[in-house]
Amino acid sequence: MSTTRGPLRTGSAGGAIAALALLLSLAACTGGPPQPPPTTGSAGPTETASPPGSTPGESPPATTPGSTPDMTPPATASPPPETPCPDAGGTDRVEDGFPQRLSTVVGAEIRSGAHEPCFERVVIEFSGSGTLPGYRVEYRDDPILDAPRGEPVDVAGDATLVVSAGAWMPGPDGAGYDGPAQLHPDNVSVIQELERIENFESQTSWAIGLDRERDFTVTTLEDPMRLVVDISLD
Repeated sequence: MSTTRGPLRTGSAGGAIAALALLLSLAACTGGPPQPPPTTGSAGPTETASPPGSTPGESPPATTPGSTPDMTPPATASPPPETPCPDAGGTDRVEDGFPQRLSTVVGAEIRSGAHEPCFERVVIEFSGSGTLPGYRVEYRDDPILDAPRGEPVDVAGDATLVVSAGAWMPGPDGAGYDGPAQLHPDNVSVIQELERIENFESQTSWAIGLDRERDFTVTTLEDPMRLVVDISLD
């Protein structure tokens, strides 16, 4: 029995061999296997170098080419206006009920203080029970006399302002003021001396030695009871 064989079909195998040869040739030309294409998607944050002296993440201030940075200093608040000085008064005598109005209070303290630039102050403070004593404040010419002895008293300064009140300072029993009768305060400048020149029969007087004659005012205050003399610095 004879078998007839047809011609061999080599078309499919031959094509595969040719394609394989072509790929190997391309790989040899490019120097390696083909690289996969870059993937697409959201990229991570890109960091940029900050200029020297700046903080990472902060953009430097924008400037216009040719412009000059603003070097104007910040505005400062204006100082509050000064409070004007109160009325300076005058040089004439000031009195109220003296010597008739005597009181059972006693002088407990005398002190001075500076209230620049307006005035310096002398305060006589009273203690005990009773009404405000009468008072008189006036300039006196030399000689300044001590009462009741009538002897001249040397008071520092070129002008003497005398403050008198209808009360003891201290009282006959020693109540009230227990300080010296002559003071040279160091907290003032135009007031040069305070000197007691009378303490007799429910009346007290203090001489205020000043650098010159100046305007003054007289006021009274309560709680505690005080007689206040303000001497102008103008």
